[in-house]
Amino acid sequence: INTTRKTKMMFARSSKVSSLVNRTVTTNNLRLLSTVDAKENTLYQYAICPFCNIVKATLDYSQTPYNAIEVNPLNKKELKWSKDYKKVPVASLKGEVIYGSAEIVEGLLTKHNNDKELWPPSEETQKWTQYAMDDLAPLLYPNLCNTLPNSYKAFGYVHGVDTFSTVEKYSIQSIGSIAMYFAASKIKKKRGIDDVEEALSEALVKLEEKLKGGSPFLNSASTTEPDLGDLFVFGVLRGLEGLPVHDKVMTEFESISNWYQSMDTIVKKEKVGTA
Repeated sequence: INTTRKTKMMFARSSKVSSLVNRTVTTNNLRLLSTVDAKENTLYQYAICPFCNIVKATLDYSQTPYNAIEVNPLNKKELKWSKDYKKVPVASLKGEVIYGSAEIVEGLLTKHNNDKELWPPSEETQKWTQYAMDDLAPLLYPNLCNTLPNSYKAFGYVHGVDTFSTVEKYSIQSIGSIAMYFAASKIKKKRGIDDVEEALSEALVKLEEKLKGGSPFLNSASTTEPDLGDLFVFGVLRGLEGLPVHDKVMTEFESISNWYQSMDTIVKKEKVGTA
């Protein structure tokens, strides 16, 4: 595989998101890979990774067919071809390998130029993409894996991965859930969080208040189609589906629930062949 781009770890994510949002995104950009066979686009992921789900939401809405490959978090054998980078998401779009969620979305949206703007740059777009990546996504693992039983349940997704053997499935769920429980504890300490549920609730209150304003989307200027901010936030929340945290969010936050169901319908309508 020809690796042409790598994540620049020395740059803050905020700079990358700002750069992404400030580009002119066009209809042609958004649909640029829609006629490509799924086998030409590959996304290496963890099913419950919020950053992977940001990419998946954008790929789905952009009608980009792709093959999703679940990475074994214990040995990462699916990424053995990548010597220096073993994190997810990683995408191969028509042979171009791109590392990192913001970088993948940027690569997807800026391949070609067209005069018709779909998502003009806006402060609101930047605000909500930043919110998804810096405020909301980092709180998910501490909430999913706040106890060993919850962490074990969160890793239950592996039993739906056909490429994993039975031994791998149980090993990942057992060992992976323990590892993630301790990793989540480190995230909690790093961010100075005393109560992970309260921290998530406070972050969601911001989103709920915004959606109570009456606009169908996060960018108040957009009334007919979702903004990049909508896709980022939706992607983060979609990764929780099937887990207690997702049910709790949908139950306790009415405006978020209504917006989420609308986004789910829109994204599913646009989605095309995914392997």
